[in-house]
Amino acid sequence: MACENLDVPQLPDDIFMEILSYLPAKSIGRFRSVSSSWDAQLLSPSFVELHRRRANNPGGQPKLFFSPTEKPSDFYSWQPGGGPVKKLMENELCFPAPVTKPLHGLVLIRSYGVDGGYDVCNPSTGEFMAIQDTRLPFKTILRYSTQTQPGPPSYIHVAYGLGYCSVKDEYKVVRLFSDAYEIAPRCEVLVLRAPAYWRPTVQQPPVCIVEDHNPAVFLNGYLHFLPKDGTILTFNVSDETFGSLPPPPPYLDHENPVVRMTELDGCLCLCREKTDEGPYQAWLLRDFKANKQWEQLCCFDRRVWPEPERVQLQSEWITPLAMCSGRNKVMFGTGTCKVFAVDPDGGAPEIMLSPDEDIPGTYDDTEDDPAIGLLEESLVPLGRIDEEMHLLTPTTEAWWDVLKWLPTRSVMELSLVCREWRMATTNSWFIDAHVVTANSIKRRPRIMFILDPTFGQFCDLDDVPFPPNFRSAPFHCSQPCHGLNVGTYRGTDFLCNPAIRYHQRIEHGDDDQQADPFAGRIALGYDSDDDDHVLVFLAYDEKNPDTRDYKLRCNVRCLKGDSWWRRVEPPPKPVADVPPTYADGKIYWVVDPMLGPRLDATFCELVTFDTMEREFEVVEGPPCGHGGGRVTVVELHDAIRVAWSDREADAIDVWIMEDGGAWSVECRIELAKYSPEYSSERTLLMGIDPTDGRILLNTGQSLGYYNIKTGELETVYRVPARSPKDDSIFCALIYQESLVSPFMN
Repeated sequence: MACENLDVPQLPDDIFMEILSYLPAKSIGRFRSVSSSWDAQLLSPSFVELHRRRANNPGGQPKLFFSPTEKPSDFYSWQPGGGPVKKLMENELCFPAPVTKPLHGLVLIRSYGVDGGYDVCNPSTGEFMAIQDTRLPFKTILRYSTQTQPGPPSYIHVAYGLGYCSVKDEYKVVRLFSDAYEIAPRCEVLVLRAPAYWRPTVQQPPVCIVEDHNPAVFLNGYLHFLPKDGTILTFNVSDETFGSLPPPPPYLDHENPVVRMTELDGCLCLCREKTDEGPYQAWLLRDFKANKQWEQLCCFDRRVWPEPERVQLQSEWITPLAMCSGRNKVMFGTGTCKVFAVDPDGGAPEIMLSPDEDIPGTYDDTEDDPAIGLLEESLVPLGRIDEEMHLLTPTTEAWWDVLKWLPTRSVMELSLVCREWRMATTNSWFIDAHVVTANSIKRRPRIMFILDPTFGQFCDLDDVPFPPNFRSAPFHCSQPCHGLNVGTYRGTDFLCNPAIRYHQRIEHGDDDQQADPFAGRIALGYDSDDDDHVLVFLAYDEKNPDTRDYKLRCNVRCLKGDSWWRRVEPPPKPVADVPPTYADGKIYWVVDPMLGPRLDATFCELVTFDTMEREFEVVEGPPCGHGGGRVTVVELHDAIRVAWSDREADAIDVWIMEDGGAWSVECRIELAKYSPEYSSERTLLMGIDPTDGRILLNTGQSLGYYNIKTGELETVYRVPARSPKDDSIFCALIYQESLVSPFMN
């Protein structure tokens, strides 16, 4: 021991260990640095187990930890009768929510944002371990059938749980995928402290539907899932088989309440309530192995509570946390991280903790799991999930260099070959290398139809089995930026990566969500300094062409670095109803000549936004006035172009900005002999074929490549004949090979 050379009476090692076993986990961490022998003894399985039993004082009051909802913030700890709130550890997660009770001190935490997903955490030591493939699980990506290959099943719902196998001393993260009753659910397990990969469970679950906001509850060696039909599905963590338990008696003549399940006092606890409409019931399954009989622990009606308590404890989420006051009362948590206790026999609630009175911050109410949970002192190590360890082998590195050249669909399918390949292809290094390398190959632009812009149903041009749905409402979509496209349809903005069938609605505040839609309202760029994509949202509060008065507002956010929109100074000039485009660090819009001060009719102007400096400016465009035809902007060969439609000649001039800032005509697209199918007023430039320089044109009913050298136009897709008065269009876009899938709040 470290004290053996000191001239003081010596205590036996076992006495030292007995004393230390009562200390908090963080204090134990400091004592580990005394000597190598102390470090070894304090990390031994026997001491870890002894400390877990002693330090948590089974007969004492429960400990809690919580966090404000905004980022950055800290986690704080609190215990009834244990003094004021104390800082526990830093919180790097966005909207963290402990979804499980402590399992030997370990807690499963869900968070959002670009680094979101699920983490296993030991709050008492501050250790976190991110669980791979939980931010956007591979099995939740929708992939459609083609004419030659059926699409694999995809799932909407996934419920997670954390369990322990005492036979093998293994901690397992388990997740259950489900969608509809006609689709067989799937269950996977990931073992901690082992090579990190998800594998199927020994037995697959019966047909059921589980939901994200009802995570599995671990008790007596089983994980308990709560399907939507009201049954209880059990999963034996040791042998990985499924079973079932009967639920409690129905709630008030089978009305449809909110149902949650948790662990309380060593028993399975199921809670039901019709918020603001009916009583809150908590049931316990005390005799788990024998009769499996439920007993009602408590029943109270929040509507009859005294007004101060009823108002303060108003929440969409109320769930039992623990027994307190000598196990005579039930401690509950709320969606705003408030804590209160009730007597099972009835009476008014006792408010025990109001975090907003002690710790400044925002505590937004949530109907899902809030940022509050039980804290258990523990030295149980998390181990590690090293996603990069397999990349160090020469064989995997060689395959890594091969896979980055392949199309996205091939990479996703090959990622299922083995766990090493799965790790390699989901690593951020590989994703960045793949989007550059796979798109450096010269080939025709990849074209895809959005069958449903609202929910993101995609289909490749070569695989479309039937004419795509026509849309009468305006549809606008950007050119790809690292595989990401943004667009707007029926007043809804979306972000997508068609290569992996990723699609997400872009949420705004109420005022912005209700703003009048127009083609220039949403744009996407890239900030190379911060390695982050930038979204820009524009909305008109006022727009009067008769008086030329307007009022424009602007919000900006990053996909990785921000969880919310930031209001910035709007552009110095109004923007037209024309889709913007991004090129070489700047986003470009066309200035609207019908608003604001009158412009020189022979020139157009552009508004630019520098994605690194976050500043707008106005630049002079080419000498093509709006009076003669439509003006649009497009990126070709990584540079900005301005396309002007010459109505009289039924042609499109493509202008390019030279190094000195002057504009010149790069080419002219003659469409007269292809009209009315391709007219200058309805034809948009989508991209360019790098193999031969032909320009891809889109009318909304036809797609074709125009050869600027010969003037020939090859139509590659044309919808069946329709009424001449029908002006509805299909929704087509160009996509890139990309595995990028940002997750926004």
